[in-house]
Amino acid sequence: MRGPKPLSTVTIDPEEIRADRRKSRRFDQCGLGEKAIYVGGWLTPRRFYVPYSQVTHVFKRVAVSKGSGKAFLTPILYLVVRYDDGKEKQCSFRYLNEADEMLTELERTHPEISLKKPGSEAADREKEERRRRLDSVVLEGEAARAARKLENAKEILNKRPALYKELIARARIKRSCDLIRPGWQALAAVILAAGICCIVGSLAGLRAGLPKMTAIMLILIGAAAVLMMVNSRILPTPGRNRRSAERAWEKALDNMQHHINSYPGFPLPACYCHPAVCDRMIRILKEERAADLDGALAVLKEDLKQMDHTVQLDRQDYDEVVRIKPLFLVSDYR
Repeated sequence: MRGPKPLSTVTIDPEEIRADRRKSRRFDQCGLGEKAIYVGGWLTPRRFYVPYSQVTHVFKRVAVSKGSGKAFLTPILYLVVRYDDGKEKQCSFRYLNEADEMLTELERTHPEISLKKPGSEAADREKEERRRRLDSVVLEGEAARAARKLENAKEILNKRPALYKELIARARIKRSCDLIRPGWQALAAVILAAGICCIVGSLAGLRAGLPKMTAIMLILIGAAAVLMMVNSRILPTPGRNRRSAERAWEKALDNMQHHINSYPGFPLPACYCHPAVCDRMIRILKEERAADLDGALAVLKEDLKQMDHTVQLDRQDYDEVVRIKPLFLVSDYR
């Protein structure tokens, strides 16, 4: 088995690095060994390595893709390894929790490596200062009453957090199903059928005298096509299709509506019920961009419409927007 390739000018003995990679703790395409940090290459996990002595920073880089072109943030998470005084290698992660676990382990085992983007400390201090200033703002009049209603709404929602978590989950699934074009589903079905036919035909060909190596190659190609289509989530399934997604969304919405009906004067429609929505509306009031509940909600809708793939967000804003924007998209900002 080939060993990992070095990215840094400092290298480790090939036999040592192969043994270290085998024992490394894996995090998606990356890994942490005793001697080096490993990052993935094109379709190859942990293909490259950098000795810890050469690593200066490891940090998350959050980006968004154009997706459907309908102002829906499609998150792309990268983990960036900075080494040799400025060189960088980034590796995409499918799951945020694995990236967080990797950074936590790296902080525990190698505290000398910075987990922040170079030069971000000053920007972080400025953002924190701005947030502290907003926290100290004292609202008056209608804005103060609106902020109190939103704080109460947060408490009410947090009494049953499973309801807004379910609402978010169902909104994401519904949005995902809505964005899948029928043409792509038809193409995926054709590829799936072709893969199955390739496997069945190859097995039948073995009995008919087809060369063994040819049959094995065709079976592998067919299996790859089947696995790719099954994991693509493009094909509808009994639990993931437009009709079932719509029903699940409506049920989650009804459950939330039933909950807030017990509190007369609740300041938000059921479709937008999430504590992060309340937080952003309170922030809008403190920034004096709106003076009442209706105005704050209207400003929030406009903000979210502007936050597409062309807008760069800091981590806190990104986390909030990715959580709540599906609620507004499936409700068409009504």
